Amino acid sequence: MGGGANGPPIYAAYYRAINNRLLSCTSISYLRFIKALCESNFSLPIQASAEPKDEQHSLLFSTMCHYDFWDKTGKQAGFDTIELSLLALRHDKLQGELSDVISLLIERLATQEFKMPLVNNAVVDNSPLKMHVRYPKEHILVAFGDSTFNKKSSSREGVLNIAGANTELLFVTLDKCEKQFSATTMYHDYAISPTLFHWQTQNSAKPTSGRGLGYINQQENNKTFILFVRERAKDEYGKTMGFVNFGPVDFVKYEGSQPMNITWTLKQAMPAYMWYDTAKLAVG
Repeated sequence: MGGGANGPPIYAAYYRAINNRLLSCTSISYLRFIKALCESNFSLPIQASAEPKDEQHSLLFSTMCHYDFWDKTGKQAGFDTIELSLLALRHDKLQGELSDVISLLIERLATQEFKMPLVNNAVVDNSPLKMHVRYPKEHILVAFGDSTFNKKSSSREGVLNIAGANTELLFVTLDKCEKQFSATTMYHDYAISPTLFHWQTQNSAKPTSGRGLGYINQQENNKTFILFVRERAKDEYGKTMGFVNFGPVDFVKYEGSQPMNITWTLKQAMPAYMWYDTAKLAVG
């Protein structure tokens, strides 16, 4: 794409969105939404035939799109509304290129996405995220309201508590490079079977109080935990990898303290294409 990352702002925005976000997203519903935006000249609401039809999903997808291109809050990027943010993306040549890229990405998709299992949690059950597809972390933060048009999430840890939704998100990077992870964050995470996952907590967690006790008391607290997994922090091209949505998990057992070693059971077996990477580390 002409202009690249160091070109005029509009070129830099398109370059950022395609190279840093869209190439690491395998959600056909989100890619179709962006394509529909292109075809509607970035006007909201998009045509009724576009996915997703639900108004709430459309708003969340619009916010994901805003961060894909601008990577700043609306105010920091100079926009009062999400509508103005998207209208600023109008550019005949770049729109055409973007639409072509998305068509190619959709054509190459090998992942079949489907809805997350219902967990009797309104926020999770109404989430636009689908199972077994890969999302940039920024998309996940928007989907659960930690990032909004007016507030960008500061989340950097491997766990994120969504207090208003009684939900905790677990972000796992399987192959941890010592250059990117300190000795205190080299957790031992791997699949035991297609439906069981071994996860090591942060070093401060203990079974008698706080977050550690919260894991054990998941059922009593009616809390939802959702597991997101990626093979490594960077792909072979040096780009940040997105996380695959393994979906809601339930506490099975724990061993140890500070850190705790927890076994989770997945409500839906992990995607077959992730099994080799998640299981091979168990013998490392």
